[in-house]
Amino acid sequence: MANSFDLDDVDRAILRHLRQSSRMSLQEMSRRTGVSDATLQFRLKRLKAKRAIERFTIIASPKATGYAVTAIILVQTDAEKHDQAMKALAAIPEVTEVYGVLGEYDLFVKVWSRSLEELNALINDSIRSIEGIEDLIEIVVVKRAKEETAPV
Repeated sequence: MANSFDLDDVDRAILRHLRQSSRMSLQEMSRRTGVSDATLQFRLKRLKAKRAIERFTIIASPKATGYAVTAIILVQTDAEKHDQAMKALAAIPEVTEVYGVLGEYDLFVKVWSRSLEELNALINDSIRSIEGIEDLIEIVVVKRAKEETAPV
């Protein structure tokens, strides 16, 4: 196979089902895939050991948590302080994603806040003050059409 995990069709089926619902029982997955519970349990243990599954998590409703405002921030950094700025951004609780990217900007950052006022304070008081950040562009999300993890 082309990837470093050598995933076969059964492994991919397990990952697809867990992506839909990480709480799906082995019995339900067995029913849907036609693979025995014992085989699924073995494969699941192997996928975790090989780190093909990094973690099990939930996706909380922004409405329920009060974090209804999402923004994407494109950040330019000082080349010598890039890694330091990246770590500092990743340490902010409202920041949920930080990616190093190619192009005019160096980082792609996703942040959540309870209001536009809170977002403004987060950007101006926390993010802009990080050493190594030279410039940024804020993009406020007005509608979410799709938000998922990587496809399987």
